[in-house]
Amino acid sequence: MKGILFLAVRMQRGFGVSVVVSELVGRLRAVGVGAVAGALEIDGDFEAPSVSRVSAEAEAVASLAERHDCHTIVAQTSPFFELLPELAARFDCWAWEHGDPTPAFFDADREARRQVIDNKRRHVYPAVTGVIASSEFLRFDVGWDACSVVHLAADHAPDRGCKPLTAWLPRDGRRLRVGTLMRLGVGEAKYKGNQLFRQIKTVCDRAGLGCDFSVMGRGRPSDAASFQKEGIEAHLSASDEQKWEYLRGLDVFISCSLWEGFNLPLAEAQALGTVGLAFDVGAHPEVTPFVMGGVADVVRQLRAYLGDSDLLRRHSSVAYRFVRSRFSWRLATQRLLEAVAGRTARDHEA
Repeated sequence: MKGILFLAVRMQRGFGVSVVVSELVGRLRAVGVGAVAGALEIDGDFEAPSVSRVSAEAEAVASLAERHDCHTIVAQTSPFFELLPELAARFDCWAWEHGDPTPAFFDADREARRQVIDNKRRHVYPAVTGVIASSEFLRFDVGWDACSVVHLAADHAPDRGCKPLTAWLPRDGRRLRVGTLMRLGVGEAKYKGNQLFRQIKTVCDRAGLGCDFSVMGRGRPSDAASFQKEGIEAHLSASDEQKWEYLRGLDVFISCSLWEGFNLPLAEAQALGTVGLAFDVGAHPEVTPFVMGGVADVVRQLRAYLGDSDLLRRHSSVAYRFVRSRFSWRLATQRLLEAVAGRTARDHEA
């Protein structure tokens, strides 16, 4: 088949969609499909020829697609979703939805976010070749029944296997290493559950549970300082290797997010052998077998792990095998190609 052009607002380290596009482009090129990416913002981690800067204008996107002999365009974010109806007469156009957090989680731009969602349902989805969603939850959440589901993956994280038995042997003064990974700024704090993570630490401290809490993510020094002031170790601007070491070194990873279309960090932590706990919302039941009903459930689970290192070892092994057996970029690439080829063939037959 001819090439595929992926579009995203940014190709920069620390953003999940950038990981998704990079992995798909690499896997497709490896099997002989001429895949490339275009973005408004690019950093040094993503370089030509597979990634190019492109403006959010239909003709600029069309020119990039034609230059790389791409007949299929897959937009992964706004503002490129909104260009697809104009491009649909010349290309097979797909909207790959990673979803929009519920606008109620935001204050300053709540109405603008609601309008973006409504515009896609009214004007983008009906005009494109097809819509892809990153989870079954998203297929429902975007309100477009004809979505093809292509789960994301986590095998870009190095496979270091289940943690060795020595990691779980009881030791004097053992404290549970509990951490999370999320953007630390105030803009997404409500739906990412920043305050809930702090609340879990407070409850654990008051109950006398021996837990050390840490957080890693993008943010400003002032964002990190607010966590450190509460006794939570904060890591900023980490490299990929530092991220893998951090996730592997935790005993328990917690996602306090209240909305996720997939949750890549949760999958990454488990792929590195660390049990991942998450609230029973969004796509979390698809990504981890350990979903929690609320803060009290999380604290109860941490208490159980502190009292039973074999339980922690077994749950970590279950989490590792759960993710590694379900979510691979090879499978995601295969399902993308099946969706694109199948829909295109049906359109041509019609």
